[in-house]
Amino acid sequence: MINTGRLLYIGVETFTNRLTEVKPILLTTLLTILAMTTAFASDAIVKDILVYKNPECGCCNKWVRYLEDQGYNVTVEQTRNVLEVKQRLGVPEKLAACHTAVIDGYVVEGHITHRDIKRLLLLRPEVTGISVPGMPIGTPGMERGNSKQPYDVISFDEQGNTELFVAH
Repeated sequence: MINTGRLLYIGVETFTNRLTEVKPILLTTLLTILAMTTAFASDAIVKDILVYKNPECGCCNKWVRYLEDQGYNVTVEQTRNVLEVKQRLGVPEKLAACHTAVIDGYVVEGHITHRDIKRLLLLRPEVTGISVPGMPIGTPGMERGNSKQPYDVISFDEQGNTELFVAH
């Protein structure tokens, strides 16, 4: 007579032990795939960005240089009517800053870091764009020594809905 309860227990115990041996290998494999995917995705993101700015704005020029230093291919369109560009692209008035950019179908408003742009392009949320309202000290193009103000990056959609994208 075979004790099926004991065999079932031994079978489960053997399976569990084998699974425990496989877990580190599986975890290592998944982490490797994730790292490679992230690296390839980061390399594959669009680097062409169009910036609308007032020709006299010094901080806008600094932000453009900052993006170029980060490997972006920046095209600048000088305009004395940046407000019209913001309205056409759907930037809510309360989120306005000094310059407006477009990259891969997204609006990038104000002094946004290259990391936040990369995050936008990798996550691809269903939004019109992201904004750093105003001109916070310490953001790219607004450097003032070691001074930095805390600030938020806000996402917005076509209906004017806003949401925190990232806090700095």
